[in-house]
Amino acid sequence: MIESLKSVISEHEEVIAAYLYGSAAQGRMRADSDIDVGILLADDAVTDHRYVVRMAREIQSRCRLDREVDLRVLNRRPVRFLNQVMRYGELVFVRDEKKRVEFETGVLKEYLDFKPFLRGYDRERRRRLIYGD
Repeated sequence: MIESLKSVISEHEEVIAAYLYGSAAQGRMRADSDIDVGILLADDAVTDHRYVVRMAREIQSRCRLDREVDLRVLNRRPVRFLNQVMRYGELVFVRDEKKRVEFETGVLKEYLDFKPFLRGYDRERRRRLIYGD
């Protein structure tokens, strides 16, 4: 699957890098699991919802997958989500190593800056769930 995924993605010049993440990357797929793919796009790439849907369908069709493809453009995703993709996902395609490294470095710096706030937020959320206020 990964080789066919690379082949499809490599035809899209606007894609800088692609990651497989979620249960497919961790080897924990169930019968109802989808295939989670994240793509990093060039800054000048013009995309909309239709682009994402078309590319997800193209990946599903050309890779002959019997599961849905959940495709996410990573450029403007929340830092917590991006950290999870980079930490537990698998990098499957790179067109521009320098831009990929810049992106990942930026995400890591932002995540580490934001981490104390996230811990406090999670702690407060757990407290509210337990005590109901």
